[in-house]
Amino acid sequence: MAPTCTSFVVLGSSGSLSPYIIDALSKEPDLEAILLHQRKPSSCKSTKYDDHASLIDIFRTHGTEVIVSTLPNAAVTDTQRKIALAAKETGTVKLFFPSEFGVVTYGLGGKGQGWLSEKDEINDFLKSIDLPYARVFTGIWTRFIPWLTGYDANGNINIPKDKGDTPISFTAEEDTSDSIAYVSTHLPPSQLANARFRLEGERLTTKEIASRLGKPIEYMNAIPGEWSELRCGWSRGSRQWK
Repeated sequence: MAPTCTSFVVLGSSGSLSPYIIDALSKEPDLEAILLHQRKPSSCKSTKYDDHASLIDIFRTHGTEVIVSTLPNAAVTDTQRKIALAAKETGTVKLFFPSEFGVVTYGLGGKGQGWLSEKDEINDFLKSIDLPYARVFTGIWTRFIPWLTGYDANGNINIPKDKGDTPISFTAEEDTSDSIAYVSTHLPPSQLANARFRLEGERLTTKEIASRLGKPIEYMNAIPGEWSELRCGWSRGSRQWK
């Protein structure tokens, strides 16, 4: 069966996800995928994300049908708006994956939620210009488990006192990339447009993580290491982390 879409642009090469997406797309037959980045590593096509004419030229030259953004939080709003406007003007882009790939941000935009609400706001912008999008929520990257639990700080699975029984979602970058490659090349446009995909590789409590890894548990007032408050929020299984 011929793929639904055949020409992809992946934005951003500084994070951990884009190489996996390029690799996953390379395994699908009859596809073209390029990595677009502001700086110019030898393996990337380079442009300025605020160069509207250059973006349009790249998208049209390659007949781009799908854009997958892995841009960092700092670039989520203004940069993605500029890219989306160029994508809309080309007339070839059928689908935009905005940068998500974390906790569920649906419903945060415009409600004074602060952190990460801009990810929901870009969704509203894509709607306003009638550019189909698909959002991918993954929970926490599996490789963050040592950081999340403070294992990197003291060699233990650290749990806030009287906590550790709430399951937390984890997903690997490889699984996420394979899923993006599959749905964007096998599902019909009607199932992709304005869709929300929730991926979960595994769902474990911090106590189960310790058991799985065979590591000691230490109950703490706060998880050691930098960003202690953020680590504690994840380990408690707060609503936003699920």
